[in-house]
Formats: sequence, structure tokens, C-alpha cells
Amino acid sequence: MIQQRILVTGGCGYIGSHTLVCLLDPSNSPSIQYSVVVVDNLSNSSPESLIRVADICNIQGFAISDDGRRGSDPSNRLIFRAVDCCDYVRLREVFLEFQAEGGFDSAVHFAGLKAVGESKLIPLTYYQDNLGATLTLLKLMEEFGCRRIVFSSSATVYGVARDEKAKLKETDEVGVTITNCYGRTKFMIEQILTDFH
Repeated sequence: MIQQRILVTGGCGYIGSHTLVCLLDPSNSPSIQYSVVVVDNLSNSSPESLIRVADICNIQGFAISDDGRRGSDPSNRLIFRAVDCCDYVRLREVFLEFQAEGGFDSAVHFAGLKAVGESKLIPLTYYQDNLGATLTLLKLMEEFGCRRIVFSSSATVYGVARDEKAKLKETDEVGVTITNCYGRTKFMIEQILTDFH
């Protein structure tokens, strides 16, 4: 059986925790066993979601530390670190922690602010957090030799249809009619990832 370690940023959130279930459920990939390291700053989530993931995936003994900053199970299939992806020093500590065990095979990147309306009120915070977290992550991935990433983008990158009666299609031009800062950060990250690879 192939074993791979995946870094999941923002893994305590709704989409992140559902992705964890898919990665950790052995029936989804019988030939690969994943060990998942979740980093999340818990600004819009709770480590309680990881306890539920462990229950669903029958991962025995998963526990969160008393201070809520760390978590793991005895087999290290599900590991948690309360780290903000914008914090280069703390995120680098996570990369260093797992380097001796082969590092990360890939990353799944969910971390970021995500409210369209809020992004219009505090646009600089969205640019700083969403772009900053991604740039920090990519810099560390490059430093530690991890080049595979799955990025959670958004349909907001399509903007609005030029003809109000027309429906948006996946083949429509992206990035032209985006109506909010959140969507623009996602589009910019897509462009950065194109350059990264």
C-alpha cells in the first residue's frame, strides 16, 4: 500500500473537513493510505470538526490538546496544528516537523477568507490574508520540494454574464467581470499558481 502525507490548509472548515473524510476513508482509495496534516487558524472554524472527521473515518484515539493548538491520533493519520498560513515562521515549523518523515507529498489549499459581502467592506484584509496565505504556502512548498497542490477556487472568478439573460458557462472568459474583492483574490491566486507550475 502506498502511503502519502498531505497538508490541508483550512481543513477545519466545511469544505476542508469534508475533503478530509474523502482522504481518510480507506474505501475511497484502497491502494493509498493518506496521513493528513491539517493547519487552520480557527478564525472561522473549530477543531471540533476534526473530532467528527475522526469518528466518521473510524480513527481511534484522536484528541485535541487542552489548549486547542494541536491534535493527533496514535497512528498519526490525522494531525492538527493551529497555525495561520500567513505566519511564515509558524507554518515553516510545520514543514520542518514533518521533513524528517518524508515531508508532504502534496497540499490542498482551502485557507482564506470567503465572504463576498465582507470582502467589499474590508478589501485590503482579503488581499492580505488570501494572497498572503497562498504566497507563504507556495514559498514553503518550493523550499521543501513539494510541487503538487489542489487549490479551492470559487465560481466568483467567472463574474457575471455580459448578457443578463445568458447563463455563465465554464468555457466563459474568467476574471473579466468579477464583482468583488473575494473573487479577485481567487482569480489572482489562479494566475499565481499558473506561474508556480
